[in-house]
Amino acid sequence: MDLIGRKAERESLERCESSDKSELVCVYGRRRVGKTYLVEQTFAPFFAFHIVGSKNAGAAAQLREFGLELSDRGDPNSEPPADWREAFNRLYKVITSPDAPKSPHGKSVVFIDEFPWLAKQRSDFLSAFSAFWNRRSTTGQKLLVIICGSATSWVIDHLLESSDDLAARVTSSIFLEPFTLAESEAYFSDRGFDWSRETVAETQMIFGGLPFFFSLMHPHQSLWENVDRLCLAPRAQLRDETMILLESTMRRSRIYAELFSLLSRHKYGLRKEEARESLGYSTNQFIAAVSEAVKCGYVHEYRNLGKPHHPKYIQLVDPFILFHYHFIDPPKGEAPRRWADFVADQGRFTNWRGNAFEIICLYHVSQLKAAIGIGDVKTREYPWSSERKEHGAQIDLVIERADNIINLCEMKFTDGPFELSKANEQKVIAQREVFREETGTKRALKTVLVSANGTTGSHDGSIAKKLSLDDLFRE
Repeated sequence: MDLIGRKAERESLERCESSDKSELVCVYGRRRVGKTYLVEQTFAPFFAFHIVGSKNAGAAAQLREFGLELSDRGDPNSEPPADWREAFNRLYKVITSPDAPKSPHGKSVVFIDEFPWLAKQRSDFLSAFSAFWNRRSTTGQKLLVIICGSATSWVIDHLLESSDDLAARVTSSIFLEPFTLAESEAYFSDRGFDWSRETVAETQMIFGGLPFFFSLMHPHQSLWENVDRLCLAPRAQLRDETMILLESTMRRSRIYAELFSLLSRHKYGLRKEEARESLGYSTNQFIAAVSEAVKCGYVHEYRNLGKPHHPKYIQLVDPFILFHYHFIDPPKGEAPRRWADFVADQGRFTNWRGNAFEIICLYHVSQLKAAIGIGDVKTREYPWSSERKEHGAQIDLVIERADNIINLCEMKFTDGPFELSKANEQKVIAQREVFREETGTKRALKTVLVSANGTTGSHDGSIAKKLSLDDLFRE
């Protein structure tokens, strides 16, 4: 099947292939986001060598796998490499042999998938790879080496922001984001689902725009049936996916599961210090865990306008992890056995759906800005909640603009059109005034309503802009 979306990322890979020098490309991003698929769809026919690291294998086992791949690619030596330096010396001979595949512009393409799993502690893999690249990338055959990893924080710390020599050698990095709503719609249309935009959005709110999850869905089943089969059945394929995610991409510690479980109960997030106190971990443990979760894109860290001493807040923004703690493994109460049971629990369902839709809107801020007409204006975005215990306010998304205007965005995912009643208009005005009073801002405040299913009623004088789900589906 054709590769959906990923136009900019594919163009970046192709530019590296067509350049007049060797290129070391790092592709990273969340587990299940489609990194391997992107690279394979772009270059698989031209691979001179392809190896995948194994999470639980030691150095000896990894070297055996490396040796087997070398043999399959024409290495006459059938013995496993004794160490990684020997492995890379033999690799260069294999990929530069006359019979080795070459890319359209004559480069030897090497794809090392799950790179962090090969670079384990007490292994000489990193130093050997660095020596290989330093020695071979500037002489002889031009190389295109693509390294890939789901352990996002490891990739950032060791390959992109490290002071080590190897980090300086990375010529291009591609952070692969989850699908946008437009890309998700194209994916489902291409595979014959014939789903409405509302259903595509609900799918995104559950599965987070992750192509691997989409690939498991059946076009002849409804969304409800797919969720029951994949997530809620006793031995459902994705029932343990969040725990596998934590084990495979983050350090093995209970703090991550406890952190995500805690944040899943606070739609606007928590003050960072409050979250640390609630979990009871040391400051160093907590800071390390939050930093890793932020780098991986699971948690959003922010400051907002008008808070005393400008404390930091942390908010869970990974839709599937949020869904896991609301639905598959809730902190309180039993997990529903069917999607219909969850929908029937109106309070619980409405709480999750509102939170999930707000997260989807946060992922589509660029589309929101374009629809508002401020696509080129520099902005800062965050949710906001009042300090008051009575007569307070909560703003789903604040967009602070460099042109001295602040947009207060209200997100509504209702079964039908959202009613623009007099009572709702008064609520909007009251929230705006609470925000103005507590923040002390002198900037103009303009309310934006994002209603998934449009609006009904005429009391819209306090709303500067009304947006619908279609605006989030912009390319």
